Amino acid sequence: MLIIISVYNSLYSQDTTDLKSIYLPDIYGILKTKIEYDLDNSLMRFEVRNARFGVQGNVNDYMSYKLQIDLSDEGKMKMLDAYIRLTPFSNFDIYLGQRKLPFSSDYMRNPAENIFANRSFLSKYINNGLRDIGLYADYKFRSTLPLEIIIGTVNGTGNNNPQWIQRPNLAGRIIAGPLIGFRVAGNMYFGNAEYKENLAMFGGEIRYSSGRFFIESEYIKRNWTDTLSLRVHDDGLYIHSYYNFIRDEKAIYMITPVARIDFMGKSIFAGDVDASRLTLGVNFGFVPRQFHSEIRLNYENYFKSSLPIHTDKITVEFIARF
Repeated sequence: MLIIISVYNSLYSQDTTDLKSIYLPDIYGILKTKIEYDLDNSLMRFEVRNARFGVQGNVNDYMSYKLQIDLSDEGKMKMLDAYIRLTPFSNFDIYLGQRKLPFSSDYMRNPAENIFANRSFLSKYINNGLRDIGLYADYKFRSTLPLEIIIGTVNGTGNNNPQWIQRPNLAGRIIAGPLIGFRVAGNMYFGNAEYKENLAMFGGEIRYSSGRFFIESEYIKRNWTDTLSLRVHDDGLYIHSYYNFIRDEKAIYMITPVARIDFMGKSIFAGDVDASRLTLGVNFGFVPRQFHSEIRLNYENYFKSSLPIHTDKITVEFIARF
């Protein structure tokens, strides 16, 4: 009898421990530090680009959460993600809180997954300010061709800014295709923003991944009415690619040549380009999981630049993700 009780208590204790471990919060972080050398002006600088910390976990079988802050987002502290996710049934998620809008694969990547030391023009300029507070729904169709549809309604007032509004902005994203192989995506966003009324954004993406080889292109067009009631528009495009060379049982596990060309302007296909550049580099990965422990060496060459901050440069960046 004592043996049976002892075995029962042991099993119950193990079950309780396993149950509790499911709901323990997962703490993670991303640290990006870099050295930049301005080839046009013979200047250099050291920078902590990101010092990001977050916590995520499950409350029960239906509800989970995510909190994230950045101690150094271009030198400023920011609250980033802060939402609760409800999963009423399989493949369907509802988010309420603050997160990046479901618009553009490159914009939605975290700093470690950006592939390059500096973000694309689309992420830095066209999509800037698309983190907002709102309600989002995400449904994944499990079929021969995977399909995901995400819709959201948000304040339109930006990051950590819960102002009263007359009507919310609307966002939508549809993704067709698997992670490995060909995938296409479409994005749209309508509403108002600071100094931008009747804002309308449209984007299209296509990519191919074999696991080691990756190539992706994205185009976004944006229209709005400014404070002088003038209709304004701009657009942007990038193509980027990489290939992973695996070196088993070596200190440097992965060597990844990377390349990107991107454009932005009033109408890039009509030749009205404000900035264009070519980025070449190589990433050195120390673990099998890509974008977790890397040194990145990038060279940026600007063909055209309308801003003085756009200069040819060499960047060495360290990535640590835990």
